[in-house]
Amino acid sequence: MKIARNLLFSILCVSMLSIGVPSVAKAAYPDRPINIIIPFGPGGAVDIAARILAEHFQTKYDITLNVVCKAGGAGAPAMLDVAKARPDGYTYGFPALATFSATPQIKKTGYNLESFKSVAQITNMWLSISVSADSGITSVKQLIEMAKKEPGKYNFATHGALSTQRIFMGNILQAYPGINFPHIAFTSGHDVSTSLLAGKHITAGFGVTTNQKPYVLSGDFTMIGVSSPERLPEFPDVPTFVEQFGEDKKYVFASSHGLIAPRRTPDANIAIMSNLLKEALADPSVQEKFTKAGLSTDYLPTEEFQTVMNDMWVYIGNSLDELGLN
Repeated sequence: MKIARNLLFSILCVSMLSIGVPSVAKAAYPDRPINIIIPFGPGGAVDIAARILAEHFQTKYDITLNVVCKAGGAGAPAMLDVAKARPDGYTYGFPALATFSATPQIKKTGYNLESFKSVAQITNMWLSISVSADSGITSVKQLIEMAKKEPGKYNFATHGALSTQRIFMGNILQAYPGINFPHIAFTSGHDVSTSLLAGKHITAGFGVTTNQKPYVLSGDFTMIGVSSPERLPEFPDVPTFVEQFGEDKKYVFASSHGLIAPRRTPDANIAIMSNLLKEALADPSVQEKFTKAGLSTDYLPTEEFQTVMNDMWVYIGNSLDELGLN
């Protein structure tokens, strides 16, 4: 009985001591660094966008975004890392949806569309093709006609074997059966521009306006085509693909980019990240930096971005079938 009384007394003492001691609250998400995995090399448009956001998140929210560039394999290694990451809201992917949609429909990657959840769209990028300013080439149509006359002499480069730009050019070249106009794959838009600037290996660089803008402004490149429906205000002298090849929706294309998460990531964490991105992309300083880099802020919330992802998957799948790339 004495032992029992002593045990009861000890329990009561512990209970009394715990009264008034506040419980340790669970830290709010996010409470540690977040990894943003990009399936391209450093220096390209997506890397620039991610680093602008990383700077804002650190300054405004005290949240660290680790930007991880992992190029190669048509984006598959990077996206597989995202798919296999712990689904806790601390790892996201930041792909171009077209390339993201192409690779798993052509080869085994270990993931598919259902392996991910959408978070938010961040930006749309217009595709653009440029040549060296001293080439004398002024339009994509002229370049293709030159390639027809001298097979194999001319080529075009993009940031990957299954890039959006390669698929887009494939749609154009359907009107030129049998043409010998080789495609050269690099690992980033920055590498494409650097090679074109060197003037040794490629005739034309097919990327996005953000990557090519500095070289156009410096007078090193001549931009000869953009995928916007009308001429862009910042490039009023550059003809659209529609102007050159006719009114067809396949000649208008905005490359959608945004965050995606492993499919088991809690919806609550995704909602928080989506809202943080919404606030960031509405901030005047972020908008100014995006504009200066030639980027637009095109936020879409989770559900709307998921629709874009689903539609892009179908569109790219159909394009791959038509081009015989699958």
